[in-house]
Amino acid sequence: MTALLLPLALLACVGDKDGDTADAADDTAPQPGTLALTFAMNDDYIDSLDDGEEALGDFTGSIFYGDEVDALGPIDGAVVLESVFVAGVDLRPDGGPTGVLYTTGELPGGEVVILGYLDTDVSGGDGPDGGDPVTLPSDNDFDVDAGETTVEVYFGLLNP
Repeated sequence: MTALLLPLALLACVGDKDGDTADAADDTAPQPGTLALTFAMNDDYIDSLDDGEEALGDFTGSIFYGDEVDALGPIDGAVVLESVFVAGVDLRPDGGPTGVLYTTGELPGGEVVILGYLDTDVSGGDGPDGGDPVTLPSDNDFDVDAGETTVEVYFGLLNP
């Protein structure tokens, strides 16, 4: 009889106030939240933009789960959590950072990556042209948790 009571007593000790036996890891799991986006670029890249172009343009990008992006970008089958378009991102004269220009909808808790480009030549195409500033996965991975988190989307390369 004592052999049956001991496991029951231990089970009662690990339950929560409602009597559930929730895993302790669930208490620390990231919660859904939003990201408030600012933008910045190394001022050395401003001097490298094509003639007649300025660090001013429309940002087009996507937000992905962090584990669905590698060093080269989204893996096959990656899910876009949110598409982002921000008109008139102005990084003049020194590369920013800007104030908050965009706030996402609610995103799942955990790591996300923001990938995109700044259309400095206003070509409006389906992707970056040569010389457009682009984001890199390693510079733009962020943790989403409860509430709103302000993050800096960083343009770390000019598209070759």
